[in-house]
Amino acid sequence: MVLDAYGQWLRTLHWSHPARPEAVFVVSNLQPDAFFAAIAADAALFCLPMERGLVRVLGAGSETEALVFRPEGHTLPQGIAVADGAEIPSVMPARPGTRTGIAIIDDGIGFLNARFRSDPVTSRFLGVWLQSAVLKRGDSMGRVLDAAAVAGLTAATATTTEAVLYRDIHDCLHADPRLVRTIFQTQTHGTHVLDLAAGADPLDPADPMQRLPLIGVQLPPEAVNDTSGMQMTVPLLQGLRWAITVAHEAGLDRLIVNASLGILAGSKDGKSFLERQMERLIAQAAQIGLEVHIVLPYGNDHEGRQVARLSAATGGHGAITLRLQPQDATPSYVEIRDLAAREAGDGAFLSIGLTLPDGTDIAAATVAPDGSRDILWRGRLVGRLYHRPREAGRCAVILLALAPTQANAPGDPTAPAGAWTIRFDDAGARDIVLQVQRDDRAAGYRLSGRQAYFEAADAHGWNRRTRDWTGHDHPSCPVRHDGTNSAYATSAHPQIHSVGGALLTEGRAPRPADYAARGADWSGIRPRLSAVSETATAIRGLRASGTLSGTTARFSGSSAAAPTLTRALALNDQGGPMPVAAGDQDRLGAKVLTTNPAIRSR
Repeated sequence: MVLDAYGQWLRTLHWSHPARPEAVFVVSNLQPDAFFAAIAADAALFCLPMERGLVRVLGAGSETEALVFRPEGHTLPQGIAVADGAEIPSVMPARPGTRTGIAIIDDGIGFLNARFRSDPVTSRFLGVWLQSAVLKRGDSMGRVLDAAAVAGLTAATATTTEAVLYRDIHDCLHADPRLVRTIFQTQTHGTHVLDLAAGADPLDPADPMQRLPLIGVQLPPEAVNDTSGMQMTVPLLQGLRWAITVAHEAGLDRLIVNASLGILAGSKDGKSFLERQMERLIAQAAQIGLEVHIVLPYGNDHEGRQVARLSAATGGHGAITLRLQPQDATPSYVEIRDLAAREAGDGAFLSIGLTLPDGTDIAAATVAPDGSRDILWRGRLVGRLYHRPREAGRCAVILLALAPTQANAPGDPTAPAGAWTIRFDDAGARDIVLQVQRDDRAAGYRLSGRQAYFEAADAHGWNRRTRDWTGHDHPSCPVRHDGTNSAYATSAHPQIHSVGGALLTEGRAPRPADYAARGADWSGIRPRLSAVSETATAIRGLRASGTLSGTTARFSGSSAAAPTLTRALALNDQGGPMPVAAGDQDRLGAKVLTTNPAIRSR
């Protein structure tokens, strides 16, 4: 079977056709005309326009063979069957001779590490963009190192340590001396992720990753440290655009982009600005002959208590408790959506009241469309309710923004820590979803944010896994596990891949890691698939490269699972997938990738 003839057609069809049908090769003993008549008689089935001519040429033997698109699981007409082992994979195999590259958008990328060389002295990097919000000497957006500059720095490691070279490069990169530069630390998120995605043994000429070029985008520390994502969208999209440009100028045909980043709260309907722009960039890259895939983690907040749902299905609760933690030096945000009005209304008529930790009551009232309401405590502004109307296909949202509980400077407003009650006067007729935005500490950064979370009276059942009273699995509990997936990972585009985190221990079937997020009916798709992110219950994470050559480190989470798919896509090797039990597919997808040669045992 000749797959290459269908490659571009498939890619175009999958991102443009609203049904996103499954593509399969089918065979039949019917003659071509009778075959196409049988297909045409079923409105759910169709072929590409080019198919009839190809079938007449290629299907002239005893069996008619053709490419047919069908809804997943749809029964084919009598006398027509799927060719044995011939279902077209969701990712088309690369053409022979295709030049593939891997890009990483992350924090703390150790681009001088020997794991990213094609031999002991030759870097694989086509370029590295060290982004900065504000440079020490006045310019912005950082410093770009082209292939020649990276090669020169790599050669310099023969006489100067990598740590010293990183220090010299970053000395003039950031204006604020208080910013954490994770590249100076022994382990960095970006180096670990890139090793899992593309690391190779520079002394092993048979290692297939050695021939794949790399592109690096190191995000500004300000964007990474603000885990709410408020400062992430622009540098991420700019980095993606730059990586596409570098790949095109280098003559690559395929680019696999790993962005192990995520936030919790969002519309989760695939229509966020970031997701729409990623889809747009993939389409624009295709126009210049570059096939782009973007790999994202599905999320780590299954146990975070950051999602709540108030509806008849969850007991008809009319209120939920939000707990703000003390010594939280960052704002807290809660997104509120009325799912009952998601498609038709703007959510403007939710009547919201608040009770503060000291008993102060703020009467319930609506928020005017595209307006706001101040939240006052002891005469001081400590928060605000905002309404953003429905627009550009996105549902409306009400945002509750609360001041930090710890001042960053004298005189800054602070909200009281403790239990805040959010009340809805008309919750019985609604289906309200609340999401607390991510507000924790990024890996390698100083503690500043402390995660706010939801509480409820029936959210303290026995948790068999953790052996404590944190269970909230009861169907009527308003605090939910479902809908905890990342807001970045809800696009159904076939070239945007979300990856769940799986625990794979010797002798046992793969199962979700304890943090592996779960999808919901309102929160986009389940993960495309999953990959191993844990290999033991006692020791967390996967061991891969540390910042400097020859060192190793452990990182955990679906961020460590995503790069295994990136490697598999780059090599067109799915790495021994294992099926997932039906009850776990909303957290892991249909299969788990279980092997990655970059994972170290010690």
